[in-house]
Amino acid sequence: MNLQDSGRISYHISLTLITALLVCIIAMLAGTSLWILRSMHSQLAHATATRTVIDHGRIITAKIADQPVVRSASADDPGWRQFSRTVSALHAVEKGIQYVSVITNGVIVWQEQMTALDSSDASLRPDAQATNLAGQLSISRRILKIGEDTVPVVVFRNAFQGDDGTPRVVEVALRKDAVSREEQAAASAITSMFKLSLTTTVISFGICIFLVAWMMQREIRREKQRREHEHLVFSGVLANGIAHDFRNPMSSLRLDIQMLEKEISRGHDGNHERISQLAQRIVNTMNRMDKVFQEFLYLSKPVSGTFDRIQLPACVTDCIEMLAAGYEQAGIRLEKDIPADGIEIMADQTSIRRAIVNILTNAMQFSKNGDTVAVRLTRSGNSALIDITDQGPGIPKSEQKKIFEMFVSSRPGGTGLGLFLARTAVERAGGSIRVIDTPAGGACFRISLPLAGDRA
Repeated sequence: MNLQDSGRISYHISLTLITALLVCIIAMLAGTSLWILRSMHSQLAHATATRTVIDHGRIITAKIADQPVVRSASADDPGWRQFSRTVSALHAVEKGIQYVSVITNGVIVWQEQMTALDSSDASLRPDAQATNLAGQLSISRRILKIGEDTVPVVVFRNAFQGDDGTPRVVEVALRKDAVSREEQAAASAITSMFKLSLTTTVISFGICIFLVAWMMQREIRREKQRREHEHLVFSGVLANGIAHDFRNPMSSLRLDIQMLEKEISRGHDGNHERISQLAQRIVNTMNRMDKVFQEFLYLSKPVSGTFDRIQLPACVTDCIEMLAAGYEQAGIRLEKDIPADGIEIMADQTSIRRAIVNILTNAMQFSKNGDTVAVRLTRSGNSALIDITDQGPGIPKSEQKKIFEMFVSSRPGGTGLGLFLARTAVERAGGSIRVIDTPAGGACFRISLPLAGDRA
């Protein structure tokens, strides 16, 4: 495994951890929301229970104050005994009652404690200011001392005029734990729902974390397999491209060697100038073949942004001379219209040469004996245009874009890499390549490259 794959796998592992952490954070937020919701419901249940107890206290106080014995009897009236039984029965129903008092002119005429008070501290200590309600009913909080314990109570005080016009007061004290008993059922239900919701949330998010981790690990394995497959495919493309690019100079080299052998075999009658020309062409071809491997490294690496200043007329001329032997052998004429100089571009020279050679080779392969291939170099605005026109069968419009794709070839035995590599080289130089229509038929490939002064 190379460093790039290791980095990619580390990236996926980090992404897995980040995703798992995000799920955990979301789970914590969900749990916090549940806890806040539970607190809100508990507060609501407590408030509801408090209102219920207050309503009960008001009703009890009003009912007691409405008793005939309370409104008219004196302290020694025998009716208090029956009233005491009534209060005891009321306590059996409402366990929260601590005491009931009846006060006439500020004097307690009747009082019954549900739980005895400590005689050493029988006073009632106010713990809060009284809260006035509608009419003469008020509510206050007090703390009673019962033995060693203190009991907070809520006192309901109802002041009214007796039947004889005497001011009378009824006090009913309810333990504050009556509120707790009242809200106990609701609190128990809320707690059960909270536990169930929390358990469901934890299980759900736990399953999510497991699934995310499992899916990410599976994706890592699949990514590794895809990378291995891409490496194999790229290796095949590289091998085919090398074979493709070697085929053209090798063919020229073979023809030059054959012609060199012919000239040498003529002995003293051989054309020494021609022999020298062929030998030099062979050397040039070998030098170009030595650079083929560097070309494919260019394909596999990102553009560095560093380009050479190229004299485009000389570059095109060199490409034509490299294939001159092949054209001569095939009986195809090469016409060129190339200015002496003055057209410069910024690009990778090896890649641009390859693109031009591949287009010229493609034109030669689709031409027949006696045809002409024309090469024309011109300037158009801020661009240099290379037009390579042949007299072959031409290219249908539906195929004019498709032929530049990898492994697409309409020629039997073609690899489908020549035009693809040409397009790659031209586009990396900031140019474009396309097929344009020609009135006389055949195909015309136009390479457009930005001039050196117009590249950043």
